[in-house]
Amino acid sequence: MQEFDAPFGKVQVFESNEKFGSSILVVEPGKEITPHFHKKTIEVEVILEGEVVCDGKIQKSGDINIWKLDQVHSYKNKSESPVKILCITVPPYDEADSFEVE
Repeated sequence: MQEFDAPFGKVQVFESNEKFGSSILVVEPGKEITPHFHKKTIEVEVILEGEVVCDGKIQKSGDINIWKLDQVHSYKNKSESPVKILCITVPPYDEADSFEVE
């Protein structure tokens, strides 16, 4: 497993190959994954632990999001505990394919 810091917390990468990537996103209390979209990457994300605000709606453990191409999405952790999100990407995550929205 590879782990690295992100503005919202940490990313723990479990698998990344030419077809897909899988990781755990850890969103620390008071942090957010800012609104963004992808032009080449489809994401399937499952809230594993905690409670997060996703595009204005509260989501809890077991909630699933499927982000299609060009679909803007974001997460805010307003709680006092870290939130863990399983993220599956097809193709694997590419930093150049993440476009911030103001």
